[in-house]
Amino acid sequence: MLKPLFWRIASSYNKADYKENLSIFKEFDPQACKTLLRKDPSSWCRAFFRVGCCCADTHNNHTESYNRTLKIARRKPFVQMLELIRRDAMQRVANRSIIAEKEAAKFTKKARKELEKSCEEAQYCALISSTGGEYEIVEFGIGYTLNLNNRECACRKWDLTGIPCRHAVCAIRELNLEVEDYISDYYLSEKWKGTYRRGLRPVNGVKFWEDSGKPRIVAPPYKRPAGRPKGKARIKGLNESPRKKKSETKVDRKGRIVHCGLCGEQGHNSRKCPHESPESRAKRRKLMVTPLLEAQDQEEMGAALAAMEHEDQPEIGGALVGMEHQDQDDAEVQDVSSTAP
Repeated sequence: MLKPLFWRIASSYNKADYKENLSIFKEFDPQACKTLLRKDPSSWCRAFFRVGCCCADTHNNHTESYNRTLKIARRKPFVQMLELIRRDAMQRVANRSIIAEKEAAKFTKKARKELEKSCEEAQYCALISSTGGEYEIVEFGIGYTLNLNNRECACRKWDLTGIPCRHAVCAIRELNLEVEDYISDYYLSEKWKGTYRRGLRPVNGVKFWEDSGKPRIVAPPYKRPAGRPKGKARIKGLNESPRKKKSETKVDRKGRIVHCGLCGEQGHNSRKCPHESPESRAKRRKLMVTPLLEAQDQEEMGAALAAMEHEDQPEIGGALVGMEHQDQDDAEVQDVSSTAP
């Protein structure tokens, strides 16, 4: 429940929405809200981001993408690790360049998708004109000041992203203007193509390197550290990866109250039940010991049978006698096994 409430706060474009969403979060869990405010909101909430960069991202998905890609590279020695990182980056830029060159529209796909969303939401807005290129947009009884000349809106979504918000789309349509003309130049397809047009240059391998004549750099002597190996995974931060949730089907032993199987009271088990009589306890222990004795008798009987089977038989003229003795021994063994406990 806390996760969607937190992202509503982080996605607030203005301070009014920030305070409203923060109050809902505080009402749900005051202690969690107090812990959240220990971190400066200017580093994780859109309402405090600076205007001009046309980027309103509140996550670090691009770094997580790099960490997933470089998982294999971290297992290699230093030079080989850097070479693998360089090759992955070179291939990534080349793939992005191919995708960008295929774009035929004036603006990127992301900008067009955001603009379509704003056009759908603009149907609930109404325009009230003013002077100097300023307008008041009314949405569900709430007014938002808009300045088309400066490309500013009270909701701050247009200011941060560079893509017209629903209030700006309402005013642009009322004036019979093109909505795409008010998208920031950052989202031009030509800008996107230029970003990946110049990639990393390929590098020749060790075979083509010139020898400097100096001693080669070798790895330091390896010394196994104390303790259990931590593996090749990246060491995560304190609050980067929270603990996994406990299973809803399994019961944790921590905090469990022990109950006796005989009397049903808590605080002890059946082995140390104070309400059990000495006769009942002796009988119960006898029943527990009997299977162990039977297993021990069967083991001893098996050893005796193995020893009897390996007894030496007469070699000359004693085959029939040996067979008779073996039949008698088998009969004796059967009699013994039938009377054994």
